[in-house]
Amino acid sequence: MPSILITGVSSGLGHALAVKAHAEGWRVFGTVRDNQHPETYDLPAEVTLYRLDLRFSRALEALAGRFMAENGLPPDVLVNNAGYTMYSPVEESDPQATRDIFQVNTFAPVELTRAFLPAMRTRGSGTIVNVTSLGGRIVFPFFTTYNASKHALEGFSEGLWHELKPFGIRVKAVEPGYVDTPIYRAMEERAEPTGPYAPFLTAMNAFSRGVTDRTSPADAAGEVWVAITDSSDRLRYPVAAYARPLLAARRLLGDRRVMRFMHRRWMGRDSG
Repeated sequence: MPSILITGVSSGLGHALAVKAHAEGWRVFGTVRDNQHPETYDLPAEVTLYRLDLRFSRALEALAGRFMAENGLPPDVLVNNAGYTMYSPVEESDPQATRDIFQVNTFAPVELTRAFLPAMRTRGSGTIVNVTSLGGRIVFPFFTTYNASKHALEGFSEGLWHELKPFGIRVKAVEPGYVDTPIYRAMEERAEPTGPYAPFLTAMNAFSRGVTDRTSPADAAGEVWVAITDSSDRLRYPVAAYARPLLAARRLLGDRRVMRFMHRRWMGRDSG
């Protein structure tokens, strides 16, 4: 029975993916920030949960060590899914918050992957799945820091693809577009914009509210499952609403045209 370790399974895409993997007959391991029973998170009782706070490097190393000690082998598939967003002008961003989001979204996947690589390389098989984002390929204003963390994870994934291919280890970068998850609360819960960026934040908020076609976590998990079980050496998998058409438009029209067009859509027609 193949095994899969998914970070961040308490809600959203990670939760749906854990349910999907269990339904497919896999041994499922997941991480959550609070040490509770799977039923608390509406997960099958057979799912094994580990408490993990991705902000701490030692916790990541300890998790890999514990997993190896308890199971004897690394997971067949490691899914670096956990992450969060930040919605703010760079000028108004807290420096520590910027460091924290890079730790969780970028450095933690790097560190957890590195911890399992020796055993995967020795075994001669395995799959590393990094959940990046459409925002890892296209930058949205005021999600700048979040997008930068996901761009970094994209670069890490591509470099890792080269390094691990000779050892039979596959690397997949999953790039979700609009998935109906709590990650959008960063915009919904933000106070009424004030200050010099207020008109542009207001326009961006209006744009986001107009995006009503959002893929359910369960449907997105189904698309991610295709990437996980794809035995080819394909790296990138745009999934969920808008991801494929937006990336295709950027390829066809070029960076400059798409940036100018989307700038007007995102920031308002009078933004320059």
